[in-house]
Amino acid sequence: MAVAAARVRAAVAYTVREAALAFRRNGLMSLAAVTTILVTLLLVGCGLILSANLHHLARVVEGQVGVVAYLRDGLTPAERDRLVAEARRVPGVRAVTFVGRDVALRRLQATLGDRVALRDVVQTNPLPDSLEIAVTEGRQVRRVAEAVRRLRGVEEVAFGGEVVDRLLAVTGVVRAVGLGLALLLGLVALIIIMNTVRLTILARRQEIEIMQLVGAGGWYMRSPFLMEGAVEGALAILLAAGVLVPAYAFLVERARGALPFLPLLGPADLLPGLLGTIGAGGLVVGMSGSLLALRRFLQT
Repeated sequence: MAVAAARVRAAVAYTVREAALAFRRNGLMSLAAVTTILVTLLLVGCGLILSANLHHLARVVEGQVGVVAYLRDGLTPAERDRLVAEARRVPGVRAVTFVGRDVALRRLQATLGDRVALRDVVQTNPLPDSLEIAVTEGRQVRRVAEAVRRLRGVEEVAFGGEVVDRLLAVTGVVRAVGLGLALLLGLVALIIIMNTVRLTILARRQEIEIMQLVGAGGWYMRSPFLMEGAVEGALAILLAAGVLVPAYAFLVERARGALPFLPLLGPADLLPGLLGTIGAGGLVVGMSGSLLALRRFLQT
């Protein structure tokens, strides 16, 4: 057991030492590989952040999908009651709630929080009375909106179905474009890492031949090159995390201060999964480049 443990420690020490020497020996190529992987991970990270927040916004809006009917000014209580009763009889309507203008203003103030005092901005309440109409199914919202719009006393109708569709469409485009660019940059990174490992193999060609003559195992010779690619990927991961984590936390804080009503995923909700994704991606790109180079340029 002691002899086996000593052999393992020696093999690990050899792998780490040779990988570090190769990284320094091919400084410019290694730097190019790390930079390319870094740009790829940053692009993937930004695309995932944007896509996740758009999808979250779509879910929030979708959960609030309904019809809001803004009423004409000057309606009497009897006319408002009539409108509520007529709206409830529309097929597909689950519930109807009358919201007075004062209630609507208080809701808006609660949404904005203490950062904005509406009473300091407007002297009179500009919001109209409205009916909030919940539908039984989301796909019925457009038909219900058209029926409510025809009711006497309704000034305007708004519903969020179109917003959800557009948000989901934008999310799909962002994902597709981000994936395409990430694949392109990932391919460039693979090529650079392959050439970096190739230079290391050529520089150590005589040493590798001697090791083959004395019976060194294939993986014993391959391990430093695999470690070299893993180190390049790991450095890119650390740099990408060092950029994305504080940048996203800063942007969320500023966005919540400027646009408190905009639902954004918090850093704790988004970043752990994001870092896991880019971490796996960086290691896969780094080690894949090394494996491809070994398969092509190192015959053992």
